Amino acid sequence: MNKNKKVIIPIIAAVLAAIVAVVVIFSVRNCNPTKKRDSIVIMTEELAGLFNPFYATTGADQDVIGMTQIGMLSTEYEYNELTGKEEVKTAYGNDHPCVVLDMKQEQNGSGETAETVYTFVLKNGITFSDGKPLTMNDVVFNMYEYLDPVYTGSSTMYSIKIKGLSQYRTQKNVSGSSSAVEEQLNKTANTLAYYRKQELIKLFTTLGKIEGSTSSYSMDEAAVKAAISTWAVTPGYQQAVATTAERATFTAEDYRKILLEDYELTLKTFKEELVSDYKAAKESFDTTTAPYKDHAKLLESDIFKFFLYEGYITPKYAEDKGKKDKTKIESFENTSIAQTYTTQEEAINRIYSDKIKNELHLVLTSWGTAGTLSTLYSAAAKDVSLRNQLGSSDQLLYPNIEGIVSLGHTTQQETVVIGEKTYNVAQEHNADGTPKNANEYDVLQITVEGTDPKAIYNFGFTVAPAHYYTADADHPNGRTIDIANNQFGVEYASSSFQSKVIQSPEHAGVPVGAGPYKATDIDNTDNPTAATFWRNNAVFFKANHNFFFAPVKAEKVRFMVVSGTNAIDSLNSGEVDYITPQFTKINSQRLDKMADDGFVTLSSWQLGYGYIGINAGKVPSLEIRKAIMSAMDISLSIEFYQPGTCKTISWPMSQVNWAYPFESDGKTDKPNGHTYTQWTGESAARTKIQGYMDAVGATEGDSRLDITFTIAGASITDHPTYPVFQRAAEILNDMGWDVDVKADSQALTKLSTGSLEVWAAAWGSTIDPDMYQVYHKNSSATSVYAWGYREILADTTTYSREYAIINQLSALIEKGRSYLDNPSRIPIYEEAMGLVLDLAVELPVYQRKTLYAYNGNTIKGLNNEVNPYTSPLDKVWELELVTQE
Repeated sequence: MNKNKKVIIPIIAAVLAAIVAVVVIFSVRNCNPTKKRDSIVIMTEELAGLFNPFYATTGADQDVIGMTQIGMLSTEYEYNELTGKEEVKTAYGNDHPCVVLDMKQEQNGSGETAETVYTFVLKNGITFSDGKPLTMNDVVFNMYEYLDPVYTGSSTMYSIKIKGLSQYRTQKNVSGSSSAVEEQLNKTANTLAYYRKQELIKLFTTLGKIEGSTSSYSMDEAAVKAAISTWAVTPGYQQAVATTAERATFTAEDYRKILLEDYELTLKTFKEELVSDYKAAKESFDTTTAPYKDHAKLLESDIFKFFLYEGYITPKYAEDKGKKDKTKIESFENTSIAQTYTTQEEAINRIYSDKIKNELHLVLTSWGTAGTLSTLYSAAAKDVSLRNQLGSSDQLLYPNIEGIVSLGHTTQQETVVIGEKTYNVAQEHNADGTPKNANEYDVLQITVEGTDPKAIYNFGFTVAPAHYYTADADHPNGRTIDIANNQFGVEYASSSFQSKVIQSPEHAGVPVGAGPYKATDIDNTDNPTAATFWRNNAVFFKANHNFFFAPVKAEKVRFMVVSGTNAIDSLNSGEVDYITPQFTKINSQRLDKMADDGFVTLSSWQLGYGYIGINAGKVPSLEIRKAIMSAMDISLSIEFYQPGTCKTISWPMSQVNWAYPFESDGKTDKPNGHTYTQWTGESAARTKIQGYMDAVGATEGDSRLDITFTIAGASITDHPTYPVFQRAAEILNDMGWDVDVKADSQALTKLSTGSLEVWAAAWGSTIDPDMYQVYHKNSSATSVYAWGYREILADTTTYSREYAIINQLSALIEKGRSYLDNPSRIPIYEEAMGLVLDLAVELPVYQRKTLYAYNGNTIKGLNNEVNPYTSPLDKVWELELVTQE
């Protein structure tokens, strides 16, 4: 089962979160459990390969990055005997693997002028894995990266009301979170991004229309490029790609050059999407049950499955009383295409050529490519809009964020007192950024307007090396950072800097940090390429002997992508040392039998939950979304697990979280009051579904009823929500719908582009229940694209009901941050979650336990006292290979 973390930036990145394996049922095989090798091997789920601490979107990729990083703060948990609950809090100091040595939090003023001041004393002597020091320069660079107005990663540090942040982000004299200004900036950017994408669509549909046809087109790559060379772009395109000052000097050829770059980016992105689809198609069809069971032989071919996945091969279903019976496939049409092509590359190129030549307009509107380009173009349009405000001088009106201060760089303050300790503030620095004098420390001070209980967690960000992530051909040693003169290593509001520097292939493929391990390859070199760091489903690490906190005991560690169906077999054979199988009865029984042979099993409730999502951008009718939810019997999901290890939930939040709505007994779910999320039997479900269909006049053959359900994982059958989807599809198809159920190992990447309709996945939560990243209207995180926020905010007339709900929801999220005490926040989040359910974009499904297993014959040093906040890999630097004779 895949995991997409609600808050990607961890409090301590060096400590791995639990690695969630694909949800599977395992088979048994007796093998030698002590196979000799020189690396600890840890099972991981399917990887997307975006190993960038600023932009990674999947939990598996984040776990890879986490091996190489440390954060500003750490965490620790303790059991509160008064409340009977485990409590987690931030931690720092020499006993914790983090950047902060000491800190304090102070309240200044009252009422509207109240401020919260955070003071952080940084440790001296920390170095990155390449031997270069971690300094205040790196800390400030990371903050300015996360706070840049065109940053589109998953961190929501920008949602904190840091003093002066609004002025910096908008370059206007605004205060607070500037919600209205940010919303307008986002709307303008999305509109301009639409104009930019429409330019190629207009060119293609105008010049490529086949004579005599109203909707058929043909224009190959050469023809499109030739057409671009004479095309006169529209005013909307000009506004999207150039500032007012630039438009005064740009020639027609300048715009054509940009349009050609857009076309080439479209081709590249679409080819990458098809490669991803090919991977997904391999595990997308269940050949153990109807309707594919009788055609398992055909589905042995990956090429056949790919063409079936893309709709080139189509099933011919049996009919029952004039209705299509989607439980029985009589035959397949166009099967010969699978024999025409013999390699993956040939099959992909066939579809690529067809779509680019005949359906470029659909590639730019309906495929995942469209979402990817929209994100990039929106960031670029923000860049243009903000530079328009600066005028021809291009000088920032607000060159820094007032509330972020390095005391030794910009003030003359000599000391900082925290408790009974006095720290000397470093006023002079060496060329490498380290304090010049002994017994002096760099001190970061952050001032927040009012109070914000979430702020401290945002300030626990990972500290990545500025010299590495800002390097390019023109700046091989990274960009200059001069805090006193407002140079922070980040090019303000530059979409080009974000895409070509921060997200360059090197930076996306090989992570660098100050964590316990560093990237390597199978030959254990110091400078691996992206292609050798992650190769043949293995990711390679070597010990970082510069790790400041403690000696790293294991010299080599590998992450290995292992098929879920082979996980326990792989552990038993000695192929891997550590896995996280699902808590099924079969898995539990197998591992119990393996205990006498030295295999260790641990478990705890997960700080996360399973859910079903619906994209309002793909399913725009609120009633249709409610009808889909009404068909879901979520109780079927828990049958997958060992009894007592999984339970259904009513609210979109982990039950482990202190804000989850329980009845007064603290154990029973509080009803959520939304009937379409409640299964009360098939008869009642059909009545509700028909009512929603009637409300919008939907009948058989209506395109709104043509829906794909996607399992986010590498296997369609071995997932707890598959039976929920399967039964719902049967009911809906019987009522005139056309529903297909597929698995997609690349689903989480596609979610970040907003390209799925209905899907099943799981969130990984963090300590604080703040909902900003996933549900606020001004969130720049790609998670909101999955719900269809981009479409809702771009067309508030069509989505008037949804827009009104999102406004209310966003206001409640902001209100939830105005209280420091948890009891005051609980009812706010309950109301906010009710509004999430009103949108009918997320159906909560289950809360489960996580099962861990490792081979005690091959490794030691794991944390055996796991809880929702820790895993056996909590202190990965303490893992050791057991000496084998």
